[in-house]
Amino acid sequence: MGFFSKIKALKVRDIAFFANGDHFYSKGLEVSIGKELKIAKYGLTLEELNPILHYLVEFIQDEKPDIKNGNKLTCFSWLILAQEEGDFFEILEIYPEQQGFAAGLNRTLQVLNQQLYVCDQLKVEPIFPDFDQIVCIDPLIRTGLPAHLFRWNRTAPDSGWVAITDNFDEDTMSLEEITVGQLMTYRPETVQFMALPFGYKVIWDGKDAKIAFDNNLMED
Repeated sequence: MGFFSKIKALKVRDIAFFANGDHFYSKGLEVSIGKELKIAKYGLTLEELNPILHYLVEFIQDEKPDIKNGNKLTCFSWLILAQEEGDFFEILEIYPEQQGFAAGLNRTLQVLNQQLYVCDQLKVEPIFPDFDQIVCIDPLIRTGLPAHLFRWNRTAPDSGWVAITDNFDEDTMSLEEITVGQLMTYRPETVQFMALPFGYKVIWDGKDAKIAFDNNLMED
C-alpha cells in the first residue's frame, strides 16, 4: 500500500482516505476493525463522500463494533454492507429494487442529500430513522394514492412514521407494519421526508407537499 504516501488524503479525525484507481481506501481503521475500508468511486469525490466518511469513522471509533464479513450497518437512513476482501472491508449499499447490494455509496449519498435538503429548508436538525425501523402504513399506499406522512414521538424500533391515504377508514381497515426501507422503496417520493424530526407531518395537495409541525404528534 505504498501508494498511500503519494496521494492527497482527506482526513477524518486521525483516519486518512485516499483515492487510487477506481476506489477510495482508508488508512488507520485497521486498529479498530482489523481491516481498512474500500469504497468504489463511481464518479464521486472524497469531498462529496465527506459526511458519510465522517459517519463511518465516528461509528467505528465511538461504538467499537465487531465488524464481520457480511455485516449490515445503518448509514444515516440507508443500509450498507461490509464485504471482506483481503485486507479490506469493501462497502456495498442496498438496492432494494434489485433485492441485493452493489458496490459504492452513490445511492446512500443521494438519499442523504435529499433528506438534508428538506431539513435545511425548514432549518431543523434531522433525526435519521434506521433503515429497518418500523413504519405503520395504510395498505392503500401500495396502490399509488397520495401517502400523507405523520411522525409521532416514538422510540426505537418504532420510527414514529405513519403513512395514510385519504381513503383510509379506521373503522374497517387496519394499519400494517413495514420498515422504513420498504416504505422508501414502495414510495420513493417519501425518501426526502424521512429525516424530519418528530412532530412533523407531510400532507399532499395534488403534486405539492405541505410540511408542518403538529404538536399533537408529540404526545406519548
